[in-house]
Amino acid sequence: MSNRKFQMDRFLHGKNHHKRRTNRNRPTPRTFRQNVGDDSGYLTVNLHDLALHNAKNRIKEELRDAKADLKRGVRFIHGFNGGTAIRDWMRGDSLKQFMQSAKISGTIWFTQEGVTCISLDMINLGRDEN
Repeated sequence: MSNRKFQMDRFLHGKNHHKRRTNRNRPTPRTFRQNVGDDSGYLTVNLHDLALHNAKNRIKEELRDAKADLKRGVRFIHGFNGGTAIRDWMRGDSLKQFMQSAKISGTIWFTQEGVTCISLDMINLGRDEN
């Protein structure tokens, strides 16, 4: 009985409760400072309320529109607390493959966990390669 009174955390959560608090799947915040750019003048798109398959379609549509409208880039706000599926898809190889197949040249970069930016190359904007 005295253990419960004086070591309440250990009684409620077990001996190793402090080891479960770390999330090994989440990268350290230092990795989000690796790519820095200027996102002023970018088109901003909020993806918070979309499921992954809807977000993929919206991202592809916005990139095509930005290329057609000669925008500098697109800033996607996808968040990171409720899940990271959209973020992982955007920062992985799938979006790069789509951009290559759609002949959209650009750079994917990020400075925050919940935001991913895509800078479109100004040289190839407006020119379609045959």
